Amino acid sequence: MRRDAALVIATALACGAGTVAVAAPANAAGWTNIPSTALTYDGTLDRVDFGAGDAGWAVGAAGSFFGPQAKIVRWTGSAWVADTSPVGFTPIDVAVAGPSKAWIIGYNLGGTLGLYWNGTAWSQVAYPLVGFPTAVSAAPDGTAYSIAGLDASGGGPSAILRWTGSAWVDPVVPLPPSSSITAVDVRAEDDVWLAGTTAETGTSVTGLVMHFDGTSWTRINVPGDLGVPGSQGTLHRIVANSPTNVYVLRARQNAQTTNALLRYDGTSWTTINLPLSATGIGLSPDGDDGVVVLPVTTGANSQYMHYNGSSWTTLNGPARTGTVQATDADARPGTSAIVSAGTDTQPSKKAPFIEYFS
Repeated sequence: MRRDAALVIATALACGAGTVAVAAPANAAGWTNIPSTALTYDGTLDRVDFGAGDAGWAVGAAGSFFGPQAKIVRWTGSAWVADTSPVGFTPIDVAVAGPSKAWIIGYNLGGTLGLYWNGTAWSQVAYPLVGFPTAVSAAPDGTAYSIAGLDASGGGPSAILRWTGSAWVDPVVPLPPSSSITAVDVRAEDDVWLAGTTAETGTSVTGLVMHFDGTSWTRINVPGDLGVPGSQGTLHRIVANSPTNVYVLRARQNAQTTNALLRYDGTSWTTINLPLSATGIGLSPDGDDGVVVLPVTTGANSQYMHYNGSSWTTLNGPARTGTVQATDADARPGTSAIVSAGTDTQPSKKAPFIEYFS
């Protein structure tokens, strides 16, 4: 049985928390389907990322566990077209610095692996066997970081990797004992953000954020109890709009806490509960000061929860024929658009889709 890339994490987050259908208006205002012949395969589309207005990629998977097929689609500036992978594997995430630099991480039966885009073609690069690859993020200046873990739900050891220009290496982040890094957002070489949890006390789990200013790492404690080891919540995604406007998506999992959006203003944190305590699996910038949360859904429409810095708005995507899940989104630089990727699971097949908000 093939393991769906993004939904590995989505399933782990939903376990114990349940899937919540978020109330949304019937009108799919603003969100439209983007048709493409590159999306006619039977499989998933799990991650999307933009490094510039005309430099975006989305990745998914088809085939089986024993014969995985990487699906890569590229935004040319006017349309989504299919790209070819030099190796069969299941992509987990994609990060784009610009038209000539992008990264994909994933795995196959041979272990973990990565791809690098040099502006012309994808080539395979070694990805250290330090755990299950979970996320990769890149900035326009070419700085890229990736994280991997032994437990996709965030309860086990993790590893952090930095791209040197030719290889992934350990940047030696001074983490406290028993820490697990589960989210990364890279804005520049001197502005890198990590989020995760620590069980350094041995009896309870708390959240932490690490920030790199180009010289040293600073630990920022995240308030609130995330449970006990083995039954803890997790900090699933992080978006840094600026050093004084950072958002972290908290998933309660089996812990006695809430699904929430946490906001850091450079000094203190604010907890913003998600509508109907929905389980969020995706978090993206909105191109301004807010963020878009993608909740776990159970219906025929994708759902998007927009927090503009003071209030929530929830919208549906276009209606489809199966069970629809948008799993990732990103703002398209230089425009007012947000692009999402997801999968419509039908009785006989899985139909990938791209949706667009402007």
